[in-house]
Amino acid sequence: MGTQTEPRATVREVDGRLVLDDPDAFGMIMAVEKHNCRNTLLLNIERVIHFITRMAVLGKSSDEVVIVIINVDDPHGGPLADHLMPGHDWQEYRDRGEVPFARGLVDREAMGEILATFDQMAADKLADAGGNAVVVVVDRGVAEVFEV
Repeated sequence: MGTQTEPRATVREVDGRLVLDDPDAFGMIMAVEKHNCRNTLLLNIERVIHFITRMAVLGKSSDEVVIVIINVDDPHGGPLADHLMPGHDWQEYRDRGEVPFARGLVDREAMGEILATFDQMAADKLADAGGNAVVVVVDRGVAEVFEV
């Protein structure tokens, strides 16, 4: 028979409310949301193709830049989009019933540093992609890196 381990989930009190900390459940949710970022990529595939062409026109290599698709309403994406596109009015997209996405080319090294502040797995995946062209999707509370 196998060895039984202590449960990793714990209950604690925060501001008078009981809170469940469950790292295994959190890991599973993160994995599902990272998988779901593929849908965001597929919905924006025409823009990805555009930016691959734009990289060539600008003479930028995949060692220098990454393509980003950032959900502006995401808790991590909003501040990132504001940093990359300061002053842009995202409300017009919401008024049309659309989810606002910032899309473009970003310095690869800087993007790796930004990813490390909120999603180390994505930062590691970007570093492991070598010189391959990648798309970084920030959506659903996570980031995911796709080689193209």
